[in-house]
Amino acid sequence: MKCKVLISGQGLSNLYLLKQLVFRKNSILPLMKKPIYFSFTGIILMMAVLSCTNTPNSSNGEANAADGVAHAIEKAIHKQDWNKTKWVHWIFPGPREHLWDRERNYTEIKWNDYRAVVDLNTRKGKVYQNNNLVEGPAQDSLLQKAWGAHINDAFWLNAPAHLFDDGTERSLVDREGKTCLKVEYTTGGVTPGDHYIWHYDDNYLPTAWEMYVSVIPTPGAKATWENWITLESGALIAVNHNRGERMMEMKEVKSGKSFKDFGREVDPFGGL
Repeated sequence: MKCKVLISGQGLSNLYLLKQLVFRKNSILPLMKKPIYFSFTGIILMMAVLSCTNTPNSSNGEANAADGVAHAIEKAIHKQDWNKTKWVHWIFPGPREHLWDRERNYTEIKWNDYRAVVDLNTRKGKVYQNNNLVEGPAQDSLLQKAWGAHINDAFWLNAPAHLFDDGTERSLVDREGKTCLKVEYTTGGVTPGDHYIWHYDDNYLPTAWEMYVSVIPTPGAKATWENWITLESGALIAVNHNRGERMMEMKEVKSGKSFKDFGREVDPFGGL
């Protein structure tokens, strides 16, 4: 909110009303025992107070512009189709294999000789090593590791679908004369406080991002978002990310309507 001294338009109208209040015979001033004298400067100062209004300021306009870009990116990646995607499978470099039931928010993660099934709502679940149930403190530690792996790997799978998550703040920044979208995550995730700067093409499809995250020692490390594919659900996913020193590739990315679409005969989360 900004305060401006207005001496024209509405400001002159207010000034006229104030003068009527001060000088009119039937005003409240005759009821006072002592006269009150107003200088022109005093009137202008009073007008400055009257002119403090809740008019939109530049920061509101910038926020609206940033949100507009974010919505355009959502449209480009078919975010509505992603919202309707029930199951998704992918292999993250490592490798870690994921099968995510997005309706119930359950995930299965396989890495090395471990298999974890996790209720992402409660972070509880079961961990198996070579098909043997792991119990006790070791299970708790592995469940936390699996949850953290899911948060990281799912974000890399479709980060542009999280531009309006709770706790996000959006703004526009300039990169060599081109407008980019900055998204800061003030809460949530594994490392709140991280922020990213999105580069996008003329159709608002992301082409790269700069990462300002605590787990990467180099601020502004850049990775591409390329080789976009369309899932069976209609959502778009970038399966390649060139980080300069190496190429990250998401493999076997596929969506489905149930576990049967992934060759499973039994619900992998039946024991949760």
